[in-house]
Amino acid sequence: AVSLKQGAGRLIRSESDRGLLVVCDPRMAGMSYGKRLRQAVPPMTSVGSEAEALTWLKELSGEHLF
Repeated sequence: AVSLKQGAGRLIRSESDRGLLVVCDPRMAGMSYGKRLRQAVPPMTSVGSEAEALTWLKELSGEHLF
């Protein structure tokens, strides 16, 4: 949990920062400790697929990616 929180903290350092934190472990969504891990990081939007993540990145950048 500490490493995940530190990683998120390095990505987002101020309220104006934006970024994408990718956790490719399905246990994060379905297991009880996954809930504790999600609570350890700052509040953020969660997406469930690569397509959703790419859409979010495109909106964030205002550009056409990929």
